[in-house]
Amino acid sequence: MVQTRQQTDIEAAAIARMLEFSAAMLKGDPEALEELLAPDFTYTHMNGLVEPGDEIIEARRKERRSSARMDFDQMSVRTYPNTTIVNGLNHMRIDYDDRPPLIFDAHFTGVWVDVDGTSKLVVYHSTRVPDEE
Repeated sequence: MVQTRQQTDIEAAAIARMLEFSAAMLKGDPEALEELLAPDFTYTHMNGLVEPGDEIIEARRKERRSSARMDFDQMSVRTYPNTTIVNGLNHMRIDYDDRPPLIFDAHFTGVWVDVDGTSKLVVYHSTRVPDEE
């Protein structure tokens, strides 16, 4: 299949939106998250916890940051009518007050859907990469 310029632009936009999501999560920016997330957004964490978008946004309003590092790498994009899927690797660091930080890598999937003419993140799913033995 020959890749068109339009597909390249869509892919670049999807990667840019993923980076906006990462920045909003790191900054704890509820307004940015409200703009990025679909009303029915869900985040499936590496431990299996499924957190709806409204809980994530509310936690950011209470100044809870989830991560100290959320660096996306190796992103690939697939596009379908009104839907874009981004897969990649997330280099994470979560800092705690009462214990050492948790540092790990996770594969992720972000699903973006056109909602009223704007690309919104509807699903973010994270699976931890096993530690090397």
